[in-house]
Amino acid sequence: CSGTREGRHVTGLRYLPESNELLVYLDSPSWTQEMTLLREIIRARMERAGAHVDGLVFKTTAPGHTPPATKERLRPATTERPPAPHADLSEAERTEIERQVAPIEDQKLREALENAMRASAEWAKGVQSKKEP
Repeated sequence: CSGTREGRHVTGLRYLPESNELLVYLDSPSWTQEMTLLREIIRARMERAGAHVDGLVFKTTAPGHTPPATKERLRPATTERPPAPHADLSEAERTEIERQVAPIEDQKLREALENAMRASAEWAKGVQSKKEP
């Protein structure tokens, strides 16, 4: 809800993994009530965007609490990092990673692990290539 009228009243978010809920803190009781009424609409929009939660819980921020300024929270880091070392994998290296993850039945988990293993191998190969003359 960043950049929306409603988003300007959000003072904090917390994911509750044990219940798969999103806890949303708002700046006033009236906004807490408003968002509670819109709970299922918001959850359906999140679902369409690919973010599945079982529920949304809205609470009013404690009086006197001053959240960090939005600009401070969203400001990008000022220090530029050099790009991570990277080297393309050979067909044999890619095939070996695919073979290692093939036994995993869950497609999303298999793809996530394959992507992570590929990125790690590309990084390690890139580091190694920088060490070699």
